[in-house]
Amino acid sequence: MLVNLSLEEFTRRLADGNPTPGGGSASALAGAMGSALVAMYCNLTAGRKKYASVREEMLEAAAFAGEQQGKFLGLVDRDSAAYEKIVAANRLAKDSEEEKTRRAQALDAASLEATRTPLETCGVSADLLERTLSLAAKGNANALSDLKVGVELLFTAFSGAKANVEINLPWLPEQAGGEIRAELADLVARAEQAVGAVRAEISSLQV
Repeated sequence: MLVNLSLEEFTRRLADGNPTPGGGSASALAGAMGSALVAMYCNLTAGRKKYASVREEMLEAAAFAGEQQGKFLGLVDRDSAAYEKIVAANRLAKDSEEEKTRRAQALDAASLEATRTPLETCGVSADLLERTLSLAAKGNANALSDLKVGVELLFTAFSGAKANVEINLPWLPEQAGGEIRAELADLVARAEQAVGAVRAEISSLQV
């Protein structure tokens, strides 16, 4: 599993010229790191007497961030596995009409999975970005930079996964592609609104 590799080995694998792991897995890993930093910020707040009034809220937010981190880590491997199914489908025989039909069906199914997997990464990112709203104003001022890095990593995860959805859309059947475009548009609106609000909140506290 990719998530069991050392950081050195994972980054070497990214660079080695093979198609997996690629941008989708890297985006999910960015999301996992972003989630961890959000949890760190919340835990550093919850552990201080000064912030006792928001302790339970911060612990709940940290737990949610931990759940999202687990989802992201699962998506690191799932994204690469989904692309490998496309590679496998492309290698299927296509001599007879029956083989051509079987190959086309396999490609459609693999392409749909390879599109929905990064779409899920987008969704996990948007959910946590929305949950970070108001955390900056209530939390540990000494760890504000950690929260900021976490938020930017989450938006990087979102943007990278979005790119992977978009590059696969032309290969999907029209109906499936239309449904995913609509889902993606909704997620883009949510993520951009959330990250804009959090950035503004953090900036106001750093002045």
